[in-house]
Amino acid sequence: MVRVSADSLVELRKRRSAKWRTFPEDVLPLPVAEMDYPIAKPIRDVLIDMVKRSDTGYSGIAPELPQAFANYAKRNWDWTVNKDQFYLATDVGVAGVEVLRLWTQPGDKVVINTPVYLNFFTWIKEAKCEAVDVPLSHLGDEWALDLAGLEDAFAAGAKVYLLCHPHNPVGHIFTLDELEKIAELAKKYGVLVISDEIHAPLIFSGAKFIPYLNVNETARETGLCITSASKSWNLAGLKCAQIVSDDSAINDRLALLPISSAWRASLLGVWASIVAYNQGEPWLKAVLKNIDENRHYLAKLLKKHLPKAKYTVPDSTYLAWIDLSEYGQEEVTKLLLDKGRVALSNGADFGGVGKDFVRLNLATSKEIIKEAVIRMASVLED
Repeated sequence: MVRVSADSLVELRKRRSAKWRTFPEDVLPLPVAEMDYPIAKPIRDVLIDMVKRSDTGYSGIAPELPQAFANYAKRNWDWTVNKDQFYLATDVGVAGVEVLRLWTQPGDKVVINTPVYLNFFTWIKEAKCEAVDVPLSHLGDEWALDLAGLEDAFAAGAKVYLLCHPHNPVGHIFTLDELEKIAELAKKYGVLVISDEIHAPLIFSGAKFIPYLNVNETARETGLCITSASKSWNLAGLKCAQIVSDDSAINDRLALLPISSAWRASLLGVWASIVAYNQGEPWLKAVLKNIDENRHYLAKLLKKHLPKAKYTVPDSTYLAWIDLSEYGQEEVTKLLLDKGRVALSNGADFGGVGKDFVRLNLATSKEIIKEAVIRMASVLED
C-alpha cells in the first residue's frame, strides 16, 4: 500500500518552483495549484533514468502516450478514447490557445462561467477574442450552470465555449444532465466546446466525473478535450498536455495545428505522463486520501477560527474556495498577505462574484493548513 505525506516546510522551501520563490520566507504560499507531496516513485525513477542516460532530447509524439491515456480513461471513466485523434501541446494553456486560434477570428466571442480559472481570460486575450461571461448560479452550498444564460450567449453568436470540468475554483463536477444540455445547445448554435479536464483524476469518493466526449454522440460532434497529467501528478514543470477528439470534422481541423506543436512538448514530460497514467494510480489514491481529509479538516478549522467564513467542501480538485465577504474587508487577499503573511489566490482574478473570495491550496500538510487559518484569523477576527 502506497503512503504519501507532504514534505516539511523546511524541505519545501528548498524547492525552486515559483510557488516557493515568489514570496519572502516568512510567508506561507498557498495560491499556486501545485502539490507539496513528493512525486510518485515510478515517475521519479523514469526521470532519473533518463537524466542518467542523457536522454534529454526532443520529443514528438510517442505512441505509448495515447495508449496509456486511453487505458487510464477506460479504467476510470469507461471512456473509449480515439487514439487516432490525439495531439500534444506544451501545456493545457497552450493547447487552449492553439485550439482557439483554429476555431476563431479576432473579435469572436468565447463563453466562460465565472468565477473561473483565471488564465481562461489570458487564453482568450491571447487569441484576440472577447470573453462572454455566463456566471455559475450559487444557491446555498450548490453551484450550477445557468443553462438559459448559456443559450442566450450561444444564440448571440459565440463561437467557442470554454468549459472548466471539473470546475476550478469551485470544485463543481458538471452532471450528466448539464453536459447533455451543453451538447444540445452547442449543436443547435454551432459552438465548439473546449472541455478543460485537467482536474478530472482529482475526484473524491461519492462524486462521479463524466468526460465530455463520453456523454453522447452529440458531445463528440461538438467538442474536444484538453488535459494533462500535470495537475494530478504534480508535473507542471515538465510541460506535456494532450488534445483529444472523437469526430472526423473536428479532427480535420485539429490536423491544422502547427507541426511544431508536438515538438514543443517535453520529452521528460511525455514519459512522466506515460508512467503516471500507467503506474501512478496507487500514489494518486494515497494523495487523494490526504486531500479528502484536508478538505474536511479545513471546514472544522474555519468553523472554529473564522466562523463568518463560508466554505463549501469541494467534490473535486485540491482547491478550497472560501467566501470572506462577511468580514467586510476590501482587498482581503492583500490584507492577509501584508498582515498575516499568508499568500492566497485573489478571488477577484477569477471574475464574477470572486471579489469576496480567496482560493487556498489543500494539497499540503494539515500543519500548514492550520497555520494558514490561524494567520488568517489573526488578521480578520482580531
